[in-house]
Amino acid sequence: MTSARARPGTRRRTRRQVIVWTTIALAISLVVATLPYLEIPGVAAIPVAQALVPLGAVFLLVLAVISMVVRLWMAALILVIGAAVGGVPTLTPVDTSRACEAGTPLTVLSFNAKLSGADPAALADLIRATEPDAVALVEVDETLIDAVRGEPDLADTLPHRTREVTEGQASGSVILSAFPLSSEEDVPGSEFDQVSAIATVPGAGEVRLAAVHPPPPVWQPNGWLSGLDDIAAWVDQTPDDTLIIAGDFNASFAHPALRRLSSGLRTGAEAAGPIPWPTWPEEKLVPAFTAIDHTFARGAEPVAWESFPVAGSDHRAVATEWVLCGESSDAE
Repeated sequence: MTSARARPGTRRRTRRQVIVWTTIALAISLVVATLPYLEIPGVAAIPVAQALVPLGAVFLLVLAVISMVVRLWMAALILVIGAAVGGVPTLTPVDTSRACEAGTPLTVLSFNAKLSGADPAALADLIRATEPDAVALVEVDETLIDAVRGEPDLADTLPHRTREVTEGQASGSVILSAFPLSSEEDVPGSEFDQVSAIATVPGAGEVRLAAVHPPPPVWQPNGWLSGLDDIAAWVDQTPDDTLIIAGDFNASFAHPALRRLSSGLRTGAEAAGPIPWPTWPEEKLVPAFTAIDHTFARGAEPVAWESFPVAGSDHRAVATEWVLCGESSDAE
């Protein structure tokens, strides 16, 4: 009789546990599912939390598996839906269409030198290894630029550059190029230098290159948001058919502002698949967990993407190989 009386209580406790666990699953799923779509000006915590959404989606899937093991089916379903709704927008968009059937290859290396503290010899070695046609450097000063270009052969490899950068370890942005540069102009949207110029590429004609670095959201949430939107407006208004824009965007695809900016552009990272491979932070106790360093293009198709650590910086350098859809017949 005692055993019989205990069973209803046991069922009641189990029912309560199901309700509690399902409620918890619903609450955390709503947070993860909602975050990639939120945009509240002036609230720095939102973009910071959004950077963690891919990890949150993975966490939900782990909880879903645990829920299925213990037969909490409704909680498992809620967790899977939350992971999908929140995680899908953070994936690298992959465009399976062909931008051009044939074209001229162009490799772009992009790197944040972290207050000009990156090791110039290590950066020079990476340039030799990746053999880029153009290098976009941000958070760089003239001392570091001169040290890199002073390395053997690099002055000859990348003989052209944009103008002298603004003084300060964090302010400078520069484009180094194997091809002549012209028509320099500033890119709006940041307190840091953001420079662009047209490179005349044999076989492809004119290609506008841009090095960008909007402010981080942690201390400047409004400047960060308006900066990304200003860059997006500049991209839309720039008449150049072929455009490559690279740098530290301080945003991942978990941020609505970056998704707006990249709309209509191809991202170099799609060549590595849909997983958003992280580029920050390097050389920290916490492993890299967010992809904020990007290269986007119009009038070009990405064919290869890879990231590299460089001593002295908390950002990974990003190398992207493109096929330009310009005057490919001229190169034959």
